[in-house]
Amino acid sequence: MKTTAMGVILELTETQQAYLDNLMARYCAAVRWSFKRLLEGKGIRDIRQGVQVKFNLNSRQANDAVYDAQSTIKSQYELIKLHYANALAKVEFTQKRITKAKSSKKKANLQKRLEKEQRKLADWQKHLEAKTFPTIVFGGKRLFLERCKGNITREEWQEARSNRYLSRGDRTKGGNLNTRLYEVDGQIYLDIAAEPTGTGRYKRITVPVYLAHKPSKKTGKINGRNYRQMVLDYLKTGSSYQVEIIRKDGRYYIHVTIEEDMPDPYHAHGAVGVDTNPDGLGIALTDCLGQYRGSQWLGQGEWTYAGSNRRNNLIGEKAKKIVALAKETGGALAVEDLKFKHDKSVTAKFNRMSHGFVWSKFLAYIDRCAAREGVPVIKVKPAFTSVIGILKYQHQYGLSNHQAAALVIARRGLGFDYERIPKRLVDRFIKAKEGFRKLNNWQQWSAVKKAILKQLKKKGVNSLVSWQVHRKELLGVG
Repeated sequence: MKTTAMGVILELTETQQAYLDNLMARYCAAVRWSFKRLLEGKGIRDIRQGVQVKFNLNSRQANDAVYDAQSTIKSQYELIKLHYANALAKVEFTQKRITKAKSSKKKANLQKRLEKEQRKLADWQKHLEAKTFPTIVFGGKRLFLERCKGNITREEWQEARSNRYLSRGDRTKGGNLNTRLYEVDGQIYLDIAAEPTGTGRYKRITVPVYLAHKPSKKTGKINGRNYRQMVLDYLKTGSSYQVEIIRKDGRYYIHVTIEEDMPDPYHAHGAVGVDTNPDGLGIALTDCLGQYRGSQWLGQGEWTYAGSNRRNNLIGEKAKKIVALAKETGGALAVEDLKFKHDKSVTAKFNRMSHGFVWSKFLAYIDRCAAREGVPVIKVKPAFTSVIGILKYQHQYGLSNHQAAALVIARRGLGFDYERIPKRLVDRFIKAKEGFRKLNNWQQWSAVKKAILKQLKKKGVNSLVSWQVHRKELLGVG
């Protein structure tokens, strides 16, 4: 697993700063030049040789620049496929909505939306068939438009286009030949290859750097993971590492990427299900037979309004807490495999909710924390987890709707995909019993859900969340 430690260059003389700025400008220009030559169909070897001569870079720097350009092109082609698939799904979804719409006004509005989506689909299809992609703006489209309007200066635009330098490592050369990191008397230094001497070697500039870590003011111990020490220990192995230098607001930041060794996952006994919500997490514990063994609600309302740094910190803390719980109980972590694609025409309300939903970052943190602790992670399909939890387990165990959904997720992670529908629900809400038995499990739950919602709507309720309030009345018990 790759891990990136962040830091900053502490001191630069005027000569060092001038050289580093010049190196960044040449490197970024080489990436842009390589990008154009690749699109023209030039050979990789010819492009690398051209980069060395034209931008005065050594062979490894030239290789890194061409690799950078290749990565950009590859990512754009993948994005075209994604955009086309989403646009096609949107068109099909809107067409279904038009066939179901009854109001002529609604049909007219949906038709306008469909025409707009079809135009977008046609654009993506053209790119897909011609194996092209929209114009790439190095430096950012937003800044480019600001430059066109005259809102930023030429120097500011050039700053945005020449503010980074990437150097990949090589294990056979002791880690990284062009940008070496080493420690002397507790201070970390970055050694950068500069101008060639003509003897096959290069003049080098050496600058002190600080790698981020969090020593406690009270105890002096490191809060969280000591990334600084991780990098220093990794350097002793002689393995390759990548260094990226980024200039921002007059400061020079470095990102050091290393390969972190992970322990093998242990054999789990039971599961810890996690139901992810915008304002917190529902947690449920089960044994190896899928039987309920406890639950809790980890509320985190601050997720919905905190700043990005604060939110990241809160998410990381919750992820560590859940991984520690799974390791303590010896269970696997079962989480929903959520994928909010832009493949449907949705409302502004849903867009606001999904934008503030931290599920993606939380799942990424869970994967990383669990891998470091050897905790197995199981991703399950999220379909009907809340429906099954509310209608089957919420009343039985006295749970909240999120904890009940987490119980279904935990059971599904253990392989209990088939959830039998309680006989009382079938007898009360299903009339065509023979046709119902022929449906698969999820279709059966869908039918029960629709029948119950139909009854709840008569009471002015549009969601299963209020099921417990009207449960006895609808079931005719109590």
